Amino acid sequence: MKIGYQGIEGSNSRAAAEQMARRLGWSDVTYIPLVHSQGVVDGLRSGAVDCGVMATQNHVAGVVQESAEALRGVQYRILAEDCIPIHHCLFVKDPSLVEIDIVASHIQALKQCEGHLKMEYPNAVWQELEDTAIGARYLAEGRLSPATGVLCRRDAGLSFGLHLLRENMEDNEQNATQFILFALEKEG
Repeated sequence: MKIGYQGIEGSNSRAAAEQMARRLGWSDVTYIPLVHSQGVVDGLRSGAVDCGVMATQNHVAGVVQESAEALRGVQYRILAEDCIPIHHCLFVKDPSLVEIDIVASHIQALKQCEGHLKMEYPNAVWQELEDTAIGARYLAEGRLSPATGVLCRRDAGLSFGLHLLRENMEDNEQNATQFILFALEKEG
């Protein structure tokens, strides 16, 4: 079974994909990072993956527009749904960094942490990225300004060798996102 998911390894979608596959009793699974929701739909259409996982709604930031747009007009069936807690950490590359000029992440993560970001980093510019874990990878690779902090899962930041600056940056401690595991309906 090949499951394509929104994001890369270390993303919330990957964690949701693994959780749903375990719950369904699927053991022989290959997880394929497809970065965007549209990439998941395209992977399903081409036959590169058997099913897909994407975020559909966060109870704080609302509907995940990227997913809603990718699914518009698509005939699909939901195989599983999970609502998982989402905790964002702020990571930097240089542990001695004092001023953060940019906070980079997926727009949903930025919205979920808006209050903390405005209070603690009022002058930081938001930089929207394709995925939270991609932000960690970009910062580790030097593709983002050294004065950038990224919001992502704890395991994503640590896996890319970043320095944990703050945990639980989400404004609501009950922050959670709904994910779906789905397959395309066969035509006819």
